[in-house]
Amino acid sequence: MSALARRPKGPAPRLVTKALPSAEASAAEAARYRDTSKPHPAATSDALAATVLAHLITGPVLYGGIGWLLDRWLGTSFLVIVGVVGGMVLSLYVIWLRYGTSQAPHPDSVSTSLDGAQPHNEENQ
Repeated sequence: MSALARRPKGPAPRLVTKALPSAEASAAEAARYRDTSKPHPAATSDALAATVLAHLITGPVLYGGIGWLLDRWLGTSFLVIVGVVGGMVLSLYVIWLRYGTSQAPHPDSVSTSLDGAQPHNEENQ
């Protein structure tokens, strides 16, 4: 039995699509991508993702390596695991401090005040 024969009889299904943006919203979106003074939003998010991934990989590898060296030097066998877990915890803490709090340093700020920076994601712009 073919797929066409199994299709129920009746009106064709209605295709639901997203509403078209207004002219102002469309112009603002186009201007956002034409501005060459700032990096493209996709490049910014890709750089952020690469930085977070680098933190998540580097912490456990670095501290796991330190734990392995200490294991060989001290003749133990548990410091590798402690190093890997500790490296992951420290990596997550650094990511949380840098990107998850409003106290994160803002890259555009030049002042040395201790005020918290505004979260800088696309939703707040």
